[in-house]
Amino acid sequence: MKKNLKTLATSLTTLVFLVVGISGVFLYFHIFERSVKELHEILGLLFVAAALFHLFFNFNSMKNYFKNKIFVFSSVVIVLVSLAFIIPNSQNTAPSPKGIIIKSVLNGTIEDSVAILGSDMDQLELKLKNVGITLKDEATINQLAKSNNISAYKIVDMITQKND
Repeated sequence: MKKNLKTLATSLTTLVFLVVGISGVFLYFHIFERSVKELHEILGLLFVAAALFHLFFNFNSMKNYFKNKIFVFSSVVIVLVSLAFIIPNSQNTAPSPKGIIIKSVLNGTIEDSVAILGSDMDQLELKLKNVGITLKDEATINQLAKSNNISAYKIVDMITQKND
């Protein structure tokens, strides 16, 4: 039974690593970004679980690796490179330009936001009506989303999708 679990742990870790690695490369080069992002995030979490599963069932075999100078050196290098990316970004207190744009669109008037997103109010009202939503007194996309218990991004997606 333990051998089967070790094999399962190694198989899962290897296969999920391949998918996370390939999807990471796609994201880096902006290939199929919309389709791959969620896959990469979810399988990234699965990869952490699979790696811990693998570590648990193979710990005795791996103890020798942990004592190896190359492993220690590699660990130090990875930690330093990671810190080089994390520390400068953690000290940046300036708001993200992307965040400013997103907040402006979601909290601006619906009319302005719809125009910015390349649509018009008549099209939006028709799209909302098709999914059972009517505009009442909501002034922003966030308010519309909250009053209808849906994601503001779902509304943005409706606004930006072209009519068939």
